[in-house]
Parts: sequence; structure tokens; C-alpha cells
Amino acid sequence: MSSRPVALLAALALVVAAAGCGGPMRADELSRSIDTLASAAAEGALLADGAAQDRTKATFTRAHARELGETVEHEAEKLSDATANGAVATDKADAVELADRISQQLGQLQTAPDDRAGARSAGDRLRALADEATRLAEDAGP
Repeated sequence: MSSRPVALLAALALVVAAAGCGGPMRADELSRSIDTLASAAAEGALLADGAAQDRTKATFTRAHARELGETVEHEAEKLSDATANGAVATDKADAVELADRISQQLGQLQTAPDDRAGARSAGDRLRALADEATRLAEDAGP
């Protein structure tokens, strides 16, 4: 492929990407992002339960905690990069902080998947964080 078509494709991709960047974050967008955090925390709690009860292999716990952590970090990055106004800005900041706490607990599972007491603790915290995220999503919703 010559450089001209590649340049045209790159320019087209830039235009398409920029088209999605239209103004401040809306409440419904924020709510969906927080729902993703709640889902990851709830799934992490289930993973932690399996690790705490020695029903889940350490390699699976580690790999799945890493995947969930990457999802949470991606949402946190999107939230941090978004502009917001008013109440949405406040809820967005709360969501970024919540994502950090979820990520820490998933990191505990990833780092020490054989630590049954640590997994039990992480599971309890992740359940509480999932509940907190659900409440925040409801508050942030349209």
C-alpha cells in the first residue's frame, strides 16, 4: 500500500475518533461507566470468594484479577480524560476515586492469589465497593 492511501485512512480515522468527542460528559455516560466499575467489583468479589474457599486455582485467580483490573483502570482513564460540569464533575471525581479502590483490591488478588484471608478481606471490600458504585451510578443517572 502506498503512503497516500495510508495517510488518507489515518486522517479518516482521526476524523471519526474526533466526532465522538463532543463536549462534556453527560450523566448517562457517567452512569454507564460507573456500572462497569460496579460489575467489575462484583465479579472480583465472586473471584475472591472462590480464592478464599480454595475453590479457584491461583493461576486463574491471578489472570482474571488482572483482566478485571485492566477493565477498571481503562474506565478510570476514560473518566479522568473526560470533561464534566456541575454535579457530573463531582460524581466523576468520586467514580475515579472508587475505581482506584476497586483496583487496589483486585491487585491484592492478583498479587497473592493463595492468601485465603487476604482474598476473604478483598471479597468483602469488593462487595462493599460494588454496592457503593451501584448507588453512585443511580445518583449520577439521568
